[in-house]
Amino acid sequence: MTAARPLDRLPPGVGVEPPELSLILSQERINDYAEASGDHNPIHLDPDFARAVGLPSTIAHGLLTLAAAAAPLERWSAGVAHVSRVSCRFSAPVPSGDRISGQPQVKEAGPGRMVLALEVRNGSGEPALTKAEMELRSL
Repeated sequence: MTAARPLDRLPPGVGVEPPELSLILSQERINDYAEASGDHNPIHLDPDFARAVGLPSTIAHGLLTLAAAAAPLERWSAGVAHVSRVSCRFSAPVPSGDRISGQPQVKEAGPGRMVLALEVRNGSGEPALTKAEMELRSL
């Protein structure tokens, strides 16, 4: 009898749906990220400045958006796998107070490895992250 590899405890196969993403990126969260990252660009922190440069309001940092999208998938695979790679293209801004949403999909699956495609949209339904992927490897 062959022992199961840890990643095998995740639902198998391409097309399996990991948990749906639905999260509001509040101004408080954006402010906290600015403090933690040291990125104090006024498009993230100053509503008047953001509007002056053509944005509807302050916007979330791209990496905050990516981290928020990846967090539910990390919890989904906790204790079974670790994240070995994350990539994306930042495609549209996420205004403060917007809900990001999407349904990740298993793109590739193999022994001890899984690649998830992350589909993330902002509150207007625009793709906020495109070509986004997250690779998981067995612990």
